[in-house]
Amino acid sequence: MTVRTQLAYVAAVLLIVFGLLALISPLFTARLMGLEVVSPRGVSEVRSGYGAFTLAIGALMLWAIPLRPKKAPLLRTVAILVAAAAAGRLVSVAIDAVFTLANLLLLVLQGAVAWAAFWASTERLPSRTEQRARREAAEARDQAASARLQAVEAERRARGAAASYQREPDRS
Repeated sequence: MTVRTQLAYVAAVLLIVFGLLALISPLFTARLMGLEVVSPRGVSEVRSGYGAFTLAIGALMLWAIPLRPKKAPLLRTVAILVAAAAAGRLVSVAIDAVFTLANLLLLVLQGAVAWAAFWASTERLPSRTEQRARREAAEARDQAASARLQAVEAERRARGAAASYQREPDRS
């Protein structure tokens, strides 16, 4: 699994975890996001917007990652949606002067998730020839490792035989 794929999976899991958190504990999530929920409808908004929507984006990403390149457009869509949220946050930082550590951290996190989704969408899967070459290289590595183990075992047996020969009394 490539680094690009690993980062995409991490980004998808982050989205899923945050979405689940908002679904399970909307009041905690609201406080975490600096929001004040003043009515039951506010709880629904947190569960819907932060919870279900984010969870769905993460699940879509998780589903699309192993199906690349065929599902690369879905990963690009996720990247665009998360980048749009980051752009909205950046506009808010600029216009509303909400220059806080939490806002900057979330901006960076959203940017990283968007980047990971886009980067994963651009990965080209290996051709059949490349897959065959990788398989053959792995088999060659396995054979070399097996040969090294056999050589170590033969050397160990030879040392044991030499040691037992030296210990035997001379019977002449």
